[in-house]
Amino acid sequence: MHQVTQSEERKAAWWALGLFLILVISFSSIFVGLMGHQGGTPLLLVTGVMWSPGIAAILTCLILRRSISSLPWHWGKWRWNWNAWLLPIAYGLAIYLPVWMIGLGGSGFGNADTFSNWSHQLTGGENTNMVAVVVFGILLATVGMVSTASRALGEEIGWRGFMIWEMRKIMPFWVIGLLSGMIWAMWHWPAILFTDYNAGEGNFVLQMVVFTLAIVPQGIIYAYFAFKSNSLWPPVILHASHNLFIQQIFTPLTIKGEGSHFYIDEFGIAMPIILCFLALYFYRRAKKEGIA
Repeated sequence: MHQVTQSEERKAAWWALGLFLILVISFSSIFVGLMGHQGGTPLLLVTGVMWSPGIAAILTCLILRRSISSLPWHWGKWRWNWNAWLLPIAYGLAIYLPVWMIGLGGSGFGNADTFSNWSHQLTGGENTNMVAVVVFGILLATVGMVSTASRALGEEIGWRGFMIWEMRKIMPFWVIGLLSGMIWAMWHWPAILFTDYNAGEGNFVLQMVVFTLAIVPQGIIYAYFAFKSNSLWPPVILHASHNLFIQQIFTPLTIKGEGSHFYIDEFGIAMPIILCFLALYFYRRAKKEGIA
């Protein structure tokens, strides 16, 4: 019986990564092309592009005659999933509270349109009911995770369920984190440049650079959660929680001034700063715990 050598395993990992990335680009380009044609990001097409990495990973397994069950599907310890849900709340507050309190870019807390919209969605009434606003916010932060996780799952099956595990066979932890983060960021670039997935004003290339500086360090954080839990679910929850709290709660709650886009959301300068510190923290934990 032939025993697989380390050299053969590395070659197989490179081949699997190459095949996976070709499939990701092929599937994603269909949906991004359709979005770019209309300059928007309708939910159906966003779902399609977010599921492209997951479909690519599953097809790669089938082509290479690997079992799909070999992906890290098991739930793992609950604490990693809870931590994954809480982390974006923590760094979101670290980003937005100073912006709201200092009024950076003319920002503030308490967007009246958001309050009115949340109240209307819960009560159907035209007048803003603050009790309804609070209840809706709680429901959005909890029940709303089902919707965001359903799309984040598509990405994470690919990125943290398949890609980084192949990388782990041929690269050290810090390279896995930064390279996977860079691939993840570059995958977003066409949408930033050719659709409305951006801050909506200013230099889109500069926004793309700032976005990249925010996404690359997240590669280390997500890799830590995946390897520590030996599961893809904490990255799924982390990704879903980030999208939920940053895009659907903190940013909509912000009263936007002329310069708000310089500081908030995924295209503002505050997020890269906070996430770089977090990435350094999790990298040190990974080294201390023998993951790196």
